[in-house]
Order: sequence, then C-alpha cells, then structure tokens
Amino acid sequence: MVQFKRWMITIVSLLCIIGILGFIKYNQVMAGIAFGASFPEPSETVQTISVTPSVWRPSLRVIGEVKAQRSVELRNEFEGIITKVAFASGGKVSQGDLLVQLDIAPELAQLEAINAEIALAKLDVKRASDLLEVRASSREQLDRANSQLMINQARARALQANIDRKTIRAPFTGIASIHDWEVGTYIAANSVITTIVGDLSKVWVDFSIPQWQADITIGSEVKISSPELKNGLIPAKISAVNQQIASASRSVMVRAELDNTEQRFKPGSVVSVLFPIEQAQTVYAVPNEALRFDSFGSFVFKLVKDDKGDYRATRQPVSFAAREDKMALLTSGVTSTDVIATIGSAKLSEGLLVYAAQEQ
Repeated sequence: MVQFKRWMITIVSLLCIIGILGFIKYNQVMAGIAFGASFPEPSETVQTISVTPSVWRPSLRVIGEVKAQRSVELRNEFEGIITKVAFASGGKVSQGDLLVQLDIAPELAQLEAINAEIALAKLDVKRASDLLEVRASSREQLDRANSQLMINQARARALQANIDRKTIRAPFTGIASIHDWEVGTYIAANSVITTIVGDLSKVWVDFSIPQWQADITIGSEVKISSPELKNGLIPAKISAVNQQIASASRSVMVRAELDNTEQRFKPGSVVSVLFPIEQAQTVYAVPNEALRFDSFGSFVFKLVKDDKGDYRATRQPVSFAAREDKMALLTSGVTSTDVIATIGSAKLSEGLLVYAAQEQ
C-alpha cells in the first residue's frame, strides 16, 4: 500500500511538472505568434500598365542606308594648277557659284587671238558681200569668207568650252564637303574636288528585300527605326522599286522617301526598315519587362484586387507575336484594362501583395 502511494505521488508530480512546462511553452508560442502578427504582410512595389488593344501587322526588318536626294561628287576633267579656291570647307554654296579655278591663261591668250581672227573674218565677209553686190567679186569668194568666219567661231567655242571645264562651279545649292585645296596646288585630272549635298528636308532610304516579297507596291508605307530615334518608329513611303532581281543575292532594291525636316539623318546613316508582310491582327503591347518565362511557357503577372481592395499578383499565361521597339506584343491571355506588372515583375509570386508605383 505504501508502495502504491509512492507511485501515485510520483505520477501526480510528473503530471504537474508536465502541465507547468506545457503552460510555459504555450505562453511562449502565443507570444511568438503575437510578435509575428505585429509585422506587416510581405509585399513588393512594381510599375504597372493598363493594357489596351491595338492593330499590328507582322513586319520584316532589314537594313537600309540613308541617301541624299541631291548629291554629287565633283571632279576635274583637266590637270592643272589651281589659281583660285572660292568656297570654304563644309560651307554652303549656291547654284552657279565658282568653287575652284584652274590656270586658264594659255586658253585666254588663244581666245584673244581667235577673236581677232573672227573680227578680221567678219570684215572679209562684209567686203566680199559688198563686192558681190557690184559684181566685182564672185559668189565663191563670199562663201570662202563665210566658211573661214565659221571655222574661227568654232575654234573660239572649243576654247571657251575648255575654259569652262577648268572652271568648277556648283551644279545646285547645297553644302560642300571638307577639302584641303590651296592656290598653287597642282591637281591631276579626275581628282575629287568636293562633294555637294543638297537639301536634306527629305531623304531616301535604300534597302533590299527578298524576292518572295517583291510584290511591294509604290506608295505603301514602311517604318524606319534607328538607335538615335527617341520617339520610336517614323513612317516612310515607297517611291521606287527595281524591276530586276539581283542574281547574286536574289533580292530587290527598294527606295523609300523619308521626311527629314528635323535633320535627324545624315546621308550614309544605317537604319532599320520594317515593312509589313502579313495581315493586321489585334495585339496588346506591354513593356518587355512585363513578359516572363519559365518551364511552363510565357506569362505575365496580372494584378487583381482582393476583398480589401489591395492588388494581388496572379500568374497569367500569355502568347506573344513579336517584340518591337522595347514592347512585347501579346496576342492572347489578357483583355482590355487588365493591370499588368512591368518593371519589378521578377520579384513577384502568386498571391503576393503588390503596390503600384506608377500607372502608365
């Protein structure tokens, strides 16, 4: 009996100790839960965009070169010594302005001599004509005098033509290129005097397209893009299409006219040309940062409001057609006015509380 009482006392003591320890642990757990509840719910701040539909046509991107509508490389036909340089490097010149004068002293001297012979020949013609009227001369002598006059006049025109070819003038108004010509410099025949570029308010963009796209029509629109363009794409109109396919590349040369009023493009610049190749379709444009990928495919994080009116991140699978001008063009998975996370979307997960930093 005494042994039984001892066991009962021991068991009751153990139960009391266990109860006391359980009570202490319970209080510790509840205190930890209360402490954790004092912290705010995990959240992220991202930029957002409300998607809207737009019409887009698939395009082929090729490389084009900007060319001036009026540009000429001036060369000299004759060799000689420069006696005058009348234009500044990179300066503006007007049509007919003297640019470079080569030495024409020998031609001028010969021209003076021929002019004297022309004056004498004219006197001979007049004298022969007067004599013929009084029947003191024959018709043959008058014809010979006229013939000699015409020969001298032809020689004078030939000399004047040589003088003109040694006088380099601007064929149209424009801007000359940089040069190093100085008076007294000997210049060989066929040397480049300067390059003149005309008005650049409109320029051409030349590019080649594959032969299977050669049905492009004059007047159709293409888009031009370039790294220096801050406003995205600008339109240009097709103005000419080669009628022959290049045998080496099996491509067709195309020329588009581009409005360059702001002088954003210089001749020789390389640009990207996008021309439509398929029918238009409806797309939803979102920044590239919004489009994510994982093993299940492409998706975006759509922001949906909960019962409290707060945004929650929801993974939304999407399909996209292409990327253009820093934008991804979605074809399915979103609808008008959906709010999509853009910059910062990589930090999101399903159901996460989200704050919109900026509504674009």
